[in-house]
Amino acid sequence: EEGVLRGQELENALLDAEYTKAIQIALELRRPRKLFELFSELCRKREAGDHIDKALHALGKEEFLLLFEYIREWNTKPKLCHVAQSVLFRAFNILPPTEIIEIKGISELLEGLIPYSQRHFSRIDRLIRSTFLLDYTLLRMSVIEPTTQDDLKTKSLLHSEKNMEDNAEEDQKQVSEEQKPKPSGKKRKSHKSGDHSRSHKKVKDSSTHANTAAVPLQA
Repeated sequence: EEGVLRGQELENALLDAEYTKAIQIALELRRPRKLFELFSELCRKREAGDHIDKALHALGKEEFLLLFEYIREWNTKPKLCHVAQSVLFRAFNILPPTEIIEIKGISELLEGLIPYSQRHFSRIDRLIRSTFLLDYTLLRMSVIEPTTQDDLKTKSLLHSEKNMEDNAEEDQKQVSEEQKPKPSGKKRKSHKSGDHSRSHKKVKDSSTHANTAAVPLQA
């Protein structure tokens, strides 16, 4: 009957978002599954670290020992290791090393946590390396990146600057053409007159040559 009442208190605390009280009751009732669900929900919140710290500050050494036992079990499964590592990280930040050493049986728990933690770290490191390899491959393949608003603004600015430069070059060309000296009409007239005199001289020479050729025929 007392267990049923405490279970009802746990559900009420969860509905009221009183996670500190709910975590304490879950540890008291020895319900690791419910405790994992509580920490998993806290990890999805925006300020997850603050909520977990607030819940862990209210625990005693015996409760920490029980929590570390649950974390060791969660850490052995890849699906649950992320929540386990998050809670373990916050617990090590709250408890100083001197208090951690004083917890009874902590050495055995750490021996069970270290190898799986190293395995998870290696797996995540390989995953991050593979993501960088994917970025490098896409970059070498010259994959077009999606255009953003900043890219559109940059293109419009470059286009407007190019149009301004083209207009400036056209204006400069027009000014330079207007400043060129135009040939005067007198020179053209004299040039024409010179051509006319040359043609007239050629006609005269041809006529004189014809006359000189005709003289001996008459004789």
